[in-house]
Amino acid sequence: MVSVTALAHPDTLYAATCALLPPQPALQGRAESDVCVIGAGFTGLAAAMHLARAGRSVIVLEQGRIASGASGRNGGHASFGMRLKQDKLEAWLGVKDAQGLWRMSLDAMAHLKGLMADGLDCDFVPGVLRLEHRPQDVAAAHRYAERMRRDYGFDALEPLTASEVRQRVATTAYHGGIYDRASGHLHPLKLAMGLARRALDAGAVIHEQTRVQGVAAAGERLIVRTDRGQILARDVIYAGNGMMSGLDRDIDRHIMPIRNYILATEPLPPEVAAGLIAEGAAVSDSRFVVYYFRVSADRRLIFGGGETYSYRTPADLKGFVRRHMLGVYPQLADLRIDYAWGGTLGITRSRMPYLRQPAPGRWLAGGYSGKGVVLAPYIGKVLADAIGGDRRAFDLLARLPSRRFPGGATLRAPLLAAGMAYYKFRDGLG
Repeated sequence: MVSVTALAHPDTLYAATCALLPPQPALQGRAESDVCVIGAGFTGLAAAMHLARAGRSVIVLEQGRIASGASGRNGGHASFGMRLKQDKLEAWLGVKDAQGLWRMSLDAMAHLKGLMADGLDCDFVPGVLRLEHRPQDVAAAHRYAERMRRDYGFDALEPLTASEVRQRVATTAYHGGIYDRASGHLHPLKLAMGLARRALDAGAVIHEQTRVQGVAAAGERLIVRTDRGQILARDVIYAGNGMMSGLDRDIDRHIMPIRNYILATEPLPPEVAAGLIAEGAAVSDSRFVVYYFRVSADRRLIFGGGETYSYRTPADLKGFVRRHMLGVYPQLADLRIDYAWGGTLGITRSRMPYLRQPAPGRWLAGGYSGKGVVLAPYIGKVLADAIGGDRRAFDLLARLPSRRFPGGATLRAPLLAAGMAYYKFRDGLG
């Protein structure tokens, strides 16, 4: 796994506008629990919360601070569905499993909204615009919205023409799209801290600054070795997503860590903020390397764009993301950039989640490929349910085919970068 120092809370807008939990003590010596969770992000914290509420003893190990990885640094888009659309899932998996995944996506959003209804305040705002940057793709987007209404009874997708998009978003960069009334955006670090508080209140123990070095069998139990001690547990959940490189060979073969970058501008005058995106919605576009942006509660533009395929951050991070922002909003050239940061997420080749139980007591989950705000907390519940004996949702996700990344640990990142260069070139074609 990557170094602890890389996982302190960075200087982000989120950290500046969130009440962080006090530091949790590092593990010292030996301990025992029913379940050991590796990673205090959305998946691990939700799993710990649900398991502890079910009466199990739970220890969470985090090599940095709670949610110091992607869960506390992402774009905050909380969107329905999987990364692949339902028509592609039907062609790939068959109608029955595709419909099962759709029901699961509804359950995932209901799980998130249930947390908020129970008092977890994370600044949720409804509405996401999904916009097409190539005119030839607009008709297909509109057909998909109609198909979802007809075949799935999902009528929250409103087709938009180019002129309707320009009435909602102050840019000429897009040629149409859809408005998703059922999705939204939120403050991801507040969501993670809310999950952590609930896990602690339920009796879970969280150890920060504790780096896992390996997991080994010990009879019918597992030993989780760390830099400062060890845990003896019946079950171990690997929930570090893109931050687990080197911990498990199966994870390394199927989940690729990539870095994505975000900036936040200075606060905007109310009329400027309201004019950038109507009705407070978030925006994501159709590029393979997606642009995603929204206006925060304190009227800053939060804009995500650009990826790299190692843990190395661009030297001029503000300039790196600003170039992408100005491709959408050239009128913001004089705006001050107050924050810029990166985060490591996990992707799979299919862009679908990767869940497996490779051996008794070992549970792997990750590879949300940009859909983790809604899926990851829900999959934490899926893992808790599976450990408790209800494997229905887990088994559906575990049946998803997953191809390995080629090249092994040494060459997989360069090979992915070469492949992504093609898609960046394609994104630039009108």
